[in-house]
Amino acid sequence: MPTTTAALLFIIAVLAIGAIMYALSRTPAPPDASRARSQTAQRPGTIYSWGYQLQNLDIAHAAAGPFDLLVVDPAKDGSDDSGLTAIELDRLKTKPDGGRRLVLAYLSIGEAESYRGYWNPDWTKHKPAWLLRENPEWDENYAVCFWDPGWQAIMCGSPDARLDRIIAAGFDGVYLDKCDVFEDMREQKMKEATARPDLEGDMVSFIQRLSKHGKARNPGFLVVMQNAESLLDRAEVRKALDGVAKEELVFGLDGPEKRNDPEAVDWSRKQLDLVKREGKFVLVVEYLGNARKIDEARQAIAPLGYTLAISPKDRALKALPYPPAPV
Repeated sequence: MPTTTAALLFIIAVLAIGAIMYALSRTPAPPDASRARSQTAQRPGTIYSWGYQLQNLDIAHAAAGPFDLLVVDPAKDGSDDSGLTAIELDRLKTKPDGGRRLVLAYLSIGEAESYRGYWNPDWTKHKPAWLLRENPEWDENYAVCFWDPGWQAIMCGSPDARLDRIIAAGFDGVYLDKCDVFEDMREQKMKEATARPDLEGDMVSFIQRLSKHGKARNPGFLVVMQNAESLLDRAEVRKALDGVAKEELVFGLDGPEKRNDPEAVDWSRKQLDLVKREGKFVLVVEYLGNARKIDEARQAIAPLGYTLAISPKDRALKALPYPPAPV
């Protein structure tokens, strides 16, 4: 009888151990921290670092960086013939640890650029009705009547339109610039602007159209707006966006590397937080070369929940500095 009891206890013990081993095999192991970080970076709202470069892009240097998100020009020199190849774009999307990086294509929707594939050299003599004066601060950039169907057709709605080309190339999203061109138009008292009863509304409608078009082609397509914080009061534009970006939040509004007025900073923060509270990401780029001011910018941005990128103070976006390694 004792022998039978011992055997029974042995069998029970073996079964119990087997049950424990099976349960452990069904419990996922704690993820590797760097791998988990790479995966979460794919979801808007968890961008830990980003890079911004529009000229002289070195694919190898950019791909080797730690960035969770990159904003680049879809073409190496602006022309259609120099567009990034599928292999180059895939390389940019792959982080050094094998994780996934988001890559957004830059697109100016408030100014026409004479170095783009859509530009007709004849426009310098015979301008289309929507083409206005050159930006005095940026050569070869011209304000446009962004509400005009002719300009909007260049931006989206056909295989050769700018947004459609970006989507077809495989970018994760688009980074919309010069959404604040209406401010320049008002400041310069352009007659075309004064004839519009709601310039901001015109831009909101345009952004909505671009977003709707992009997401119809690819539901996961991201739409990010740079600057134009005043538009964020409108719920309809926030709904069209997945994130926002702000240039020179802390320094630079009154001159290179000059600290911004606290009231201007607070107003921009209030606007940006409208988007942040909706669970969307906020990117900030500061154009700085002074090490002390770079550190000041990092200390100012860190508590806000925004993601900071530092670019050379010339604002030319020709270089892609790596962010400091996390402590």
